[in-house]
Amino acid sequence: MSDDLKKKASQAKRLHQIAKEKSEAGDFAYQLAARSFESHLDELAQIELTSQTSPAFEMLDFRIVAPNLKTGSAPLDLVSKLSEEIRKTLGYAALRLMQGGIDRKRIPKDLYGELDLRLQGLLPGSSRFVISAASNRDLLDDGLSKGAIERMFAVLSSMGHGEDFLSSVNLLGPSSARSLREFLKVIKSYSATAEFTWKYSGDEIKKWHGSKEAIESVTSALEVTEIIEQEKILLHGKIELLSKRERIELRVDEGKLVKILYPKSKLPQVSELHLEQEVTLYCQVTETENPLTNESSIFYELLEVKS
Repeated sequence: MSDDLKKKASQAKRLHQIAKEKSEAGDFAYQLAARSFESHLDELAQIELTSQTSPAFEMLDFRIVAPNLKTGSAPLDLVSKLSEEIRKTLGYAALRLMQGGIDRKRIPKDLYGELDLRLQGLLPGSSRFVISAASNRDLLDDGLSKGAIERMFAVLSSMGHGEDFLSSVNLLGPSSARSLREFLKVIKSYSATAEFTWKYSGDEIKKWHGSKEAIESVTSALEVTEIIEQEKILLHGKIELLSKRERIELRVDEGKLVKILYPKSKLPQVSELHLEQEVTLYCQVTETENPLTNESSIFYELLEVKS
């Protein structure tokens, strides 16, 4: 337990003991006080539970600030909607990360099982939804939950414009982007601001400050942005970059450098390639368009290594 929590718990226990002794003497006011301190001690225990620094979990703290949420409680409708939309956001992001493609309609149960998303607690200040995901990071400090969360935060950090937004939405995929949009729309409907924090093993990895303007900007961009499948093409050239973080850079015959995304399912094929190798790759071409900013970008995704 942190020093601050230990101090608060010690004070609460001392005052609870005093109130309990006087309540047992028949003082009704102290009976109420004793119950209040019991509730406060339970709350401190829950805060400690949700701030654990176990490397087994990626911890997501979604703080929603609105006038009608100051007590730390929240309407069940809000809790259920936010939980379901973040579940689908991370589920579809993980599915795209693993299998690629932009038209996946259903998230397999075993994928949700691997993510192991859990609501760890609902805390005050105004309302904080603490969600955990199984980390299962490998020796390269990479993992499915980490990758899905990174892609979600990349979209939020882009603020809904620029090449960063187009690229991050393409990586997230249309189904995940729709769920993230709905997640933000629920927060927006409460005229709330937000603060999202991602922690792993006690360290803060990312934080996003969602002012009303920021939420509006990202939500509006997600509302109109489209990822459009174009054509499937063969690209021939020399490999200039190979990354286990799902990227290949290919210098094609015309001299242009093409950046190609590949899903984790293609890693066995990609691992057989090497730098400076001449290869032919079969790729899906997609275009991501943001009508709000009149911006668009072309992206390539590996379907098959031909030679």
